[in-house]
Amino acid sequence: MASKIVPPKAMPAATADITRKAIIGMILAMALVESLSGVTQGYLNPILPALGPVFAIDDPTINGIFLISNVSFAVLTPIISRLGDSYGYRLVLRCSTVVVALGAFVMAFWPSLWTVTAGVVLLTCVVGFIPLMMGILRVSSPAHTRTGVSVMIGVLMITFGAGGLLAGIIGASQPTLGLWVAVPFAVAALVASFLLPDAGTPTREGLALVPLMSCSLGLIGFVVALSMGPEWGWLDIRTLASGLLGLGLLAVWVRIDSRRPEQGGSAQGRRFMDLRMLANPRIRTVSLATFFFGFASISYFGTNGIFLHANPEKTGYGFALSSFAIAVILALGSVLSLVSSLLTARVLRSFGERSTLVFAGMLLAGGFAIMALAHDSLAGYCAGFALFNLSLGMYQAGTRALSVEGVPMEETSTAAGLNELALSVGIAVGAAVVKLISSSTADGGRISEGGLFAIWGALAVAAFVASVASARYPKRLTAEAQA
Repeated sequence: MASKIVPPKAMPAATADITRKAIIGMILAMALVESLSGVTQGYLNPILPALGPVFAIDDPTINGIFLISNVSFAVLTPIISRLGDSYGYRLVLRCSTVVVALGAFVMAFWPSLWTVTAGVVLLTCVVGFIPLMMGILRVSSPAHTRTGVSVMIGVLMITFGAGGLLAGIIGASQPTLGLWVAVPFAVAALVASFLLPDAGTPTREGLALVPLMSCSLGLIGFVVALSMGPEWGWLDIRTLASGLLGLGLLAVWVRIDSRRPEQGGSAQGRRFMDLRMLANPRIRTVSLATFFFGFASISYFGTNGIFLHANPEKTGYGFALSSFAIAVILALGSVLSLVSSLLTARVLRSFGERSTLVFAGMLLAGGFAIMALAHDSLAGYCAGFALFNLSLGMYQAGTRALSVEGVPMEETSTAAGLNELALSVGIAVGAAVVKLISSSTADGGRISEGGLFAIWGALAVAAFVASVASARYPKRLTAEAQA
């Protein structure tokens, strides 16, 4: 476990000042890189549906593009994170940034169905940004890991909202113009990736092919089943085959990478991810809480848009807001997420890790309760959505920072990637549950009011479970976790 580096007492003030400036500069460069992640994850949501008439494609095709994105996110998360520990955080980060920038450039310069589909896959390499930069940050200055993560998550939240808002405005008359929103952010991120310092010594540990393929193919099968189950039918042979095969392959992966060498498991250089780190109660607790936080939060954004856009005269609920008005609400919500994420490092230090995560879960559950109770009032609903966004920023910054504390320095990116994977799977499962409730309670092709209450209730329960899981986090601060 890394300890906090204390400068010698005789250290000149000028040197300390330079070090402080270097840390600030490094975090700002990381914020620029992460801004590309936020924009690319936010700007496609309003653009892709509007591209249907432009490319002469139907809704199933558009949903297929979203499915490809979800699958790519899940598969690339552990792979890119693991590569960072093996071959160097800065090198893999630069390669990932180049790939994402290429995806943004291709879609903007040559918009077509094929370039957008390929671009969506390339953009999913942003999943490695935070794990890789956490590796650089933790090696360079362990005492500033929490602060750096809080800044990165804050930038992610605000650029996610801003990306969707800008794309909606710019692409209002011609949807393909909205694809240009990511281009300047891609250029800035490329430049910033070359300003970051090299950090750590790569393990040069190879990736074992069998567990890697088991994990990747298992995630593909599981995510496809969850995403397509509502369309195919949950008892359809395709859904069952895909889901069961995926779960089976994931079980094989867990079995292989959880073994110790003396138990016949993977030896050094013959593994994909060391799942033995889950034996650490901190990592295990944070991973479980992250799964339920993702389940209860990100999966709600689609329903939120449907509710705000619904005409109360036809559905009995909603406020008949325009797409632009909804984008404004999302952008304002992202400001709250920015504020809460920036305050998370201080809250962790002042109140402790356990209390912070428990509070984030209760805040999220309370947000859904207020949305349900005050859904007839726009102000009341927005108050609940405000709590939702405050919790979003807090738990994302908190769980990510805590996901690497207590693991060996050389496994920082892998541990962060494991947490990202828990988040991605939680989002996929939550989205499937929301879709199942929506489909089973639909009235005339629209979600019934009872269905909305069921969704709010289910997500509130998931948020409460996240809070309960967080309550098991050990009450002990590590030396690297003081800032």
